[in-house]
Amino acid sequence: MLEIKYDELGGIVNVDERIDKKDIQVKRKIRQGYNFLERLLIKNSKKVNYLFDENGKYSCRAQIAPSVIRIGPTNRCTGRCFYCPREYIHDKGTGYMDFALFEKIIAWAKANKVGTISFALFGEPFLHPRIFDMLDLAVKNGMKIRISTNAIVLKKEWAKKLLSYPFESIETSMDGFTRNEYLKGKQVDKYEQAKENILYLLKKAKEKKSKILFNVHFVDIGNVSFLNKVRYIRFWKKELKGLKYLTSFYYEPHNWAGTRSHLTREMNFVDRLLNKWELKKPCMYIKGMNIDWNGDVYICTNDPAEKAVIGNANNDSLEKIYNGEKRMKYLSEHESGRFKNLNCAVCNVNSVRPLAVIKKRIINAVVGVFS
Repeated sequence: MLEIKYDELGGIVNVDERIDKKDIQVKRKIRQGYNFLERLLIKNSKKVNYLFDENGKYSCRAQIAPSVIRIGPTNRCTGRCFYCPREYIHDKGTGYMDFALFEKIIAWAKANKVGTISFALFGEPFLHPRIFDMLDLAVKNGMKIRISTNAIVLKKEWAKKLLSYPFESIETSMDGFTRNEYLKGKQVDKYEQAKENILYLLKKAKEKKSKILFNVHFVDIGNVSFLNKVRYIRFWKKELKGLKYLTSFYYEPHNWAGTRSHLTREMNFVDRLLNKWELKKPCMYIKGMNIDWNGDVYICTNDPAEKAVIGNANNDSLEKIYNGEKRMKYLSEHESGRFKNLNCAVCNVNSVRPLAVIKKRIINAVVGVFS
């Protein structure tokens, strides 16, 4: 196993030597558009058709700015998750967002009535030495805030302060029910530390009667046994009782726009079969704006490849980037369902896998019976 090297803030700075960056191969067969079932889904699903106007175009085309900006305070992390395409994330180097750049983003967001700042992109936001200054500035300027963390550096002494912020949601990843499962998922030996930090935060949230929406989840490719899935859901449902929380405790992996295409192949036979049937749909992620630590603006939170960069906040105005030709191309292709020459053609985050969804609902129902 690679010796992990940390910076002074606790962020991992090195990438596995065994991971080689590979060119993403787009399928040769170019889609001609959405098929009958996909069009039916788009027309009738409230989770999909809210993206479009009456003309079948993205509603966000008429907006000068997005409703949500996702910020990556750093692309360094405290975990080495098996599903993370870190060789792409670290391709341009690693570091921490300059606070002056963050101030520029917030000033533009305020001027253009952006509603929410989400601290969730390619790294661990709590590593940033000025993360609380960032939260303060966003709230001071009238933004709603969200954050996603693996909780490894979520210090207990931060809990009270965190809960004083008007968070819409706090998302935490806890990849496994047991220490061994967690090690397979996160590939760092921080199971007890992360678990204790999450439990302490939830305890304080219940004492405060917090209205924040919480989420505790793991990514599943069969690394967590069926029995431990049930145990995981039962345990965290109990710990979350009395709080608002998402009932999706685990997620099937997406392939990060082709940069982790091998993940599906590593599933067990049944899960591979269930995930085989996919229906493509327009993607919600391209209606927002995603800004990495170095100012690179990505079309999607789930595509770390160079071709997904549509501008840089240090060099161009955010309005120009948001309404620029590169992003408009993505919108057009998602409206038509062709995805010509885009990583979206091989991405499965903009897919519905009906059989896998049914399986998840069955497991949740089983847990509900025995809880």
